[in-house]
Amino acid sequence: MGVFRNILVFIFLFSFACSYSQSIDAIKKKNEKTEKEIAYLNKLLENARNDRSATVQKVTIINQKIVKGKEMIESLTNEVRYIESQINENEVIKSGLESDKQRMLDFYSKMVYETWKKRNESDKLIYIFSSSSFAEAYARYKYFEQVQDYSKRQIQLIEQTNDSLTVINNQLNKLMAQKSATQSKITSQNNQLIKEQNEANKSISDLKKKEKELLRKLNIEIKNRERFKKELEKLIAAQTKKSGSKNSTYKLTPEEKLISDDFAKNKGKLPWPVEQGFVSEKFGVNVHPVFKQVKLDNAGITITTSRNADVRAVFKGVVTEIMFIPGDNNVVIVRHGNYLTVYSNLVEIFIKKGDTVNVKQKIGRLAVSSGNNSTLNFQVWKDKDNLNPQLWLTPW
Repeated sequence: MGVFRNILVFIFLFSFACSYSQSIDAIKKKNEKTEKEIAYLNKLLENARNDRSATVQKVTIINQKIVKGKEMIESLTNEVRYIESQINENEVIKSGLESDKQRMLDFYSKMVYETWKKRNESDKLIYIFSSSSFAEAYARYKYFEQVQDYSKRQIQLIEQTNDSLTVINNQLNKLMAQKSATQSKITSQNNQLIKEQNEANKSISDLKKKEKELLRKLNIEIKNRERFKKELEKLIAAQTKKSGSKNSTYKLTPEEKLISDDFAKNKGKLPWPVEQGFVSEKFGVNVHPVFKQVKLDNAGITITTSRNADVRAVFKGVVTEIMFIPGDNNVVIVRHGNYLTVYSNLVEIFIKKGDTVNVKQKIGRLAVSSGNNSTLNFQVWKDKDNLNPQLWLTPW
C-alpha cells in the first residue's frame, strides 16, 4: 500500500503542479486585465474630479469602476475557492500518507523486536542447523535473508513517505499563504467599493441640486440626437440613390462588393475606434445614470476615453462625408461597401472627403467633453439599418 500510495502522490504532485499552474495563471491574467482597466478608469476619474462642477461623466466613470471592482472580487473569490479545493485535496493525501507511515512504523517496530529476540548469531545458526533436511535449512537461511531485505525496504518506504509528507506540507503552507493574501485583496477591494459607492451617491446628490438646468440640457441633447439620426438617414438615402440603386439597398461596384463581404466576415473582430476607453452608454434605449425618469436613445455606442484621444478607422473604406453637427462637433462617415461607420465629436480632422482609409488609420482627434475627458459616439449602419456596434468590435 505504501509503494502504491507514493506512486499516486508523485502522479498527484505532477498533475497538481500542471493543472494548478494553468488554472491560477488564467485567473491571474484575468485579474491583471481588470486591474489595468481599473487603473485606466482611475486616470479618467482624476480628470473628471479636476472639473470642479458636478458632472454626469464622473458618475458614469465611478459606476464603471464599481462594475470592474465587483468583477475583481468575483475573480478573487474564485481564486480562493480554487485554492481551498487544492488544500482539501492535499489534506486528504497527507492524511493517507500519515496513516501509511504509522502502519509501517508499527509493523517495522514489531519486526525489529522479533529480530532483536533472535539477535544472537549462534541462535540463528542453531535454528538453521537444527533442520531435518538440507532443503529446510536452506529455507530457514533464506527466511533470515528475506527478513533483512524486507527490513531495508520498510526503512526506504518510511523515508519516501517522509519525503512525500514534506513536499505536501510545503505545498500546503504555500497554498495557505496564497489564500490569506487573496482574502486580504478581497477585503481591500470591498472597502474600495464602499468608498466609490459613497462618492457616486454624493455626486448624484450634487447633480440633483441642478436638476432643472441639467434636464433642460438633456432635452436639447435628445432633440440633437433625433435630428442627427434623421440627417444621417437622409444622407444614406441620397448616397444609395446616387449609386444607381432603385431601392433602399446601396448598389455596389465589384470592388465595393469585396470590401462589403470582408467587413461582414469580420463581425466581432473589428478593432476599437480608440485605443483605450469603456462603453459609457450602450446601443439602444438607456436609462440616464442620474435622472432615472429620462431615457436616451443611442444610435451607436458612446465610448469615454482620454482627453483629445485620436480616433481611428475600424476597417478599410472610403470617407464619404465630413460634416459639422451641433452637439456632436465634426462627424466623419466612412463607407465599407454597403456598410457605414460613423465617428462623432471630432474637434480635429486628419483626412478629407474621398480619401481611402485603412484599418486603424487615424482620422481625427476628439473634443474634450464636460468632465475633462473625451467621448466618441460610434455607429455602424448597413444600408438604412442601424446596427449595434458592440457586436462588431472585438471584445475589449
